Amino acid sequence: MHVSRLMAIVLAAGTVACGSSTPTNPSNTVGVTIHDFTFSPASLTIKAGTTVRWTNTGPSAHTTVSDAGAWTSPTLSAPVSGGGGYGGGGSSGGTFEFTFTQPGDYPYHCSIHPPANFPGFTGTVKVTS
Repeated sequence: MHVSRLMAIVLAAGTVACGSSTPTNPSNTVGVTIHDFTFSPASLTIKAGTTVRWTNTGPSAHTTVSDAGAWTSPTLSAPVSGGGGYGGGGSSGGTFEFTFTQPGDYPYHCSIHPPANFPGFTGTVKVTS
């Protein structure tokens, strides 16, 4: 048997054994950081099908809530340091993900710190097709 034929059989067997699941595409996720009553970036333009992941890196708990009701995150806790100065023992801040499937403009805010009290604490996701 030729080496190329053997390789084709091995590759085909590996494909069948692994199934047909679709791997997650990390480049299809865009991050927004929440820190000190700001969303960064505050304005974001993405293509439909992209997931936005909000991560709280600041000292206070926050949320991300669509002005039009498209999504509402749970409370995203602040990161916790730990280990008594010896490292380890801490936890990262809370995260929330939402996948945008429809084109449009999606303004949002933190419901714990509403725009009436924190006027600059807003963001917008613009979704294109």
